[in-house]
Amino acid sequence: MIKIYSPTRDNVVTGNYVTAKRYAYHLQNLGHRVFACNSFEEKVNAEGVRCAFVLHAEKGFHVVKELAAKNIPVVLVLTGTDLYRDIISTKNSKKEHCLRSIQLASAIVVLHKNAVSDLLKVVSVPRNRIFVVLQSVVDFKKRSFFFKKKNQYKILLLSNIRKEKGIIVAISGFLEFQKNIDARTKFTLDHIGGVLDQSYFKEITNLLEGVKSVSFLGSIEKEKLQTILASYDLLLHSSFIEGGSLVIQEAHNAGLPIIASDISCHTALLGSAYVGLHRVGSAIDVSEKLHNFFFDLSKFSYHHNTLKITESACLHVSKLNVCCEYFSIVYLLGVGLHL
Repeated sequence: MIKIYSPTRDNVVTGNYVTAKRYAYHLQNLGHRVFACNSFEEKVNAEGVRCAFVLHAEKGFHVVKELAAKNIPVVLVLTGTDLYRDIISTKNSKKEHCLRSIQLASAIVVLHKNAVSDLLKVVSVPRNRIFVVLQSVVDFKKRSFFFKKKNQYKILLLSNIRKEKGIIVAISGFLEFQKNIDARTKFTLDHIGGVLDQSYFKEITNLLEGVKSVSFLGSIEKEKLQTILASYDLLLHSSFIEGGSLVIQEAHNAGLPIIASDISCHTALLGSAYVGLHRVGSAIDVSEKLHNFFFDLSKFSYHHNTLKITESACLHVSKLNVCCEYFSIVYLLGVGLHL
């Protein structure tokens, strides 16, 4: 049996939760019996376990430690906040947990190509123990257009609400952008996702007092994502930290234009020269990128010879599908764990 450990509370759909479900699907298709835990066990039950996937180096430390002590191979998946926050934390326990998990793991999975060098900058680990497994997305039918000139536009924020997602930066940039546009052209900004940090959400609602152009629509069913993406004109994603940024891949696969922060993950997926990248943490730069996209599309034109999105639109983004992740896991199990 292969066991998958994810730091996700029941009934809360997070990136880790979705990743764990996909891994379980792939492993079952490979003929393995799989048991997925949506939270970390207080006492690790390793009976009958041949190997385990543990998502998040800091939160999963005690699981990695117990499994390694029982000589069970562990695939440690670095999912974002562990690699880009906890491992450099001033809280020594968080940093130590990350480092020990990495040292004890039989194989380490990162979710984009830049994460290999990002990891090796902060910890010494053999390169042959690190595997890049790009996250897979459903191969959505692409929209037939990139941009249509009209009188009303809808912009989408798609993430759970927590500080790492940079939602205040995105909203502040949108509000700044609205100050300098013709009132005859209407813009709305919708957020879709759950609330994981109530105090941060309170900051957001305080910022938006009296503002009618920003709405919070709550969580959605994953099955409705393709239809929802197709109904918007642009994805805005201003995260400070991302492990694999599945939403970027989903939006690209659906043909939805993207403005995103220039963090390591996004530059890996979109290319460092992608014109839709804004400076991380800069609301002013968000505003400028929005203005360029909606009112000076020529600044996006070297990615688009016409107003139709093409496969060359983002040269660094392959046409990701289930097979990509599936065969990466096959390689990982065979080469990394010899299963």
